[in-house]
Amino acid sequence: MKKPWTLIALIVGVYPYIAVGIKLMQKESITTAGVYFVVIAVLVAGIIMALRKPTTAATVVKPVWEESLNQR
Repeated sequence: MKKPWTLIALIVGVYPYIAVGIKLMQKESITTAGVYFVVIAVLVAGIIMALRKPTTAATVVKPVWEESLNQR
């Protein structure tokens, strides 16, 4: 992290999810809290995998039918 504000933004963004998880652990069964944390872990893993994929430039492809219309 090059900028400290990025880290602060991540902490602020994650706080509600951690707070709900802690409340679930206090009030509900451990199974409920475990399932919640697994769902959150899968969500975070998906976000990390999506961010790691490099973006590729879109290529414009002309449809075949368009060429046949232009020839008429």
